[in-house]
Amino acid sequence: MLAKLAPIFLLAGLTAAAPAQSVTVMYAGSLVTPMEGPIAQALAQHGIRFQGEPRGSTAIANFILGGLRRPDAVVVVDPAVVARLQSAGLVARSWPLGSATLGIGWTRRSRFAGALAHTHATAASLYALLSTPGIRIARTDPQLDPKGRYTVQAATMLFGGRRTKAILGADNNPAQIFPEESLIVRLETGEADVGFVYSTEARARHLHFIPLPGAASMSKQIQYVLAVMKDAPHPRTARAFAAFLLHGDGMRILRAAGLISGR
Repeated sequence: MLAKLAPIFLLAGLTAAAPAQSVTVMYAGSLVTPMEGPIAQALAQHGIRFQGEPRGSTAIANFILGGLRRPDAVVVVDPAVVARLQSAGLVARSWPLGSATLGIGWTRRSRFAGALAHTHATAASLYALLSTPGIRIARTDPQLDPKGRYTVQAATMLFGGRRTKAILGADNNPAQIFPEESLIVRLETGEADVGFVYSTEARARHLHFIPLPGAASMSKQIQYVLAVMKDAPHPRTARAFAAFLLHGDGMRILRAAGLISGR
């Protein structure tokens, strides 16, 4: 269960953070734009050097549980990822940050930009678009990233199993699978025509975006969670980072990036 917010604990870390100290954070790749931009810049003004590593949320847990990474904090999309780390006794505190929705996103570089602009948020319209011969679809690996798993679940919900296989192929179809931290770049360069993305990514990177309809938007499942790790290498800046995201400027940056308040 997620721990309740303790402002005194967090704010003490923020005010006590030593100048030029680092905080190491592994975070969901869907947040790369706000994390490496305004969040890193604002933390620097508090004397905190942000050292972030974007990856798929499941991959983050795998790296930590495998002893390959020891971050101060993590920000992941699926609460079950934090639950895995908690079960291993690795989490000191955790808090919900907000939610997002799943949809399809594209840029003007898409070869199908015209057709996408006339696509509606209905199962029939989306299927007609995504089954167009030659369209290049981008998504993440269901084994490494919750978004990849939600994509398969949402498509199955909308189109049924047979039609989903016709659109996506195998769950790990190498023609469509990209790392979460680089998927948006594939859309921006025109390497992919359309991708399954979160509303947070679409807003931060100014993508054209159509949310999937109804329960297929996965808004109940797409829940961002912050966790400060037990035995964090930089405990004071870990607390400062948590305080920053949960209060004031950090929270405003996350809302501007498209997170829907869950608190």
